[in-house]
This record gives sequence, C-alpha cells and structure tokens, in this order.
Amino acid sequence: MRGLTMAQVRALRADARRNRDAIVAAARDVFDRDEQVRFDDFAARAGVGVGTLYRHFPTREALTAAVYEGEVAALCDQARDPTRSAGENLDALLRGFVEYVVAHAGLARRLAAVVDPAVQADGGMELESTVADLLSRAAADGAIRNNVTVGAVMIVLHGIGSATDRPLWASEARAAVELLLAGLRTT
Repeated sequence: MRGLTMAQVRALRADARRNRDAIVAAARDVFDRDEQVRFDDFAARAGVGVGTLYRHFPTREALTAAVYEGEVAALCDQARDPTRSAGENLDALLRGFVEYVVAHAGLARRLAAVVDPAVQADGGMELESTVADLLSRAAADGAIRNNVTVGAVMIVLHGIGSATDRPLWASEARAAVELLLAGLRTT
C-alpha cells in the first residue's frame, strides 16, 4: 500500500496529523539508530495507541515509505530557498545530500534496503526533478555549464549514497561532491 500524498496528509484533522507525524518521527529515530523493534513498538515510541499506528500505517513498509518520502521532501525543500540563487541552491542541495547521508548513514541504508522500489523511484523522481530545475536555472544564470545532464548528477549522487561501507566514505563523499561542483562551474 502506498503512503498518503502530501495534500492528503495536510487534509488530515490536526490531531490525526500530529499522531501521524509523531509516528513518522519515532520511526525515523528508530531507523537512524538502526534499532530492531517490533512494529507495534512504534506506537509506544510515538505516544499513540496501536490502533492509531495501524490506521495510519498498516505495515512496516508503509511506515518506512512515509519516512523515506519525508526525508526526500525535506532535502528538496531546503534547496528551494528564495533568498539564494539557483546556483547557491544547487550547491546547498548537493552538499546537503552528502551531509545528510553522512549524518544518517544507518537511516539511509535501512531505507534503501526496505523501501519498495516504486517508492524509491518516486522519491528519486522528486530529487531528480529538483536537481533538473536547479541545473536549468543555474545554467540560465551562467553559474554553471549548460551542457550538464541531470542524469550525470544523479549517477554521482547514487554512487555517493551506495558507497557508505567504504572505510573513508565520509571524506571521499565530500571530496566527490566538491569535484562535481567544480566540474559544473563555468569558471
């Protein structure tokens, strides 16, 4: 079962939205700590009843998908800062992606391992759409080269996200994104 759309979440009653948000936050914390808990334990961690958990998330997979979708949406939202240029937002998104995965490697591994491929594709499409928009606008502003494809950037991000088991991964991931940024620039 697929999760609720952001419009459906916003349409929930205030108390239902708070309960849903509390469950997602509890799950995010459990996944980030790489803890192994029974599905019903998410309710206790969120301070809600088991029925509330199952009403919002009938399965662990549905809950995991909601955490994943929320994380991708938050990352993309941070890259839409109207006080920054498209080039600055692109830099922030790419560096933010790396810092997010460095800070939450356990969560990233857990989500990649258990989130349904269709949900991953949806989240990947949102990220790819955000990157494509920023690339296009930054190129139009002259901040980056105009011949860079979104696919090339996404391959670099995927490589960064899938190499978390390397011993020097964090420093290498930061270096890789800096190489990418340097390659994007016109000067």
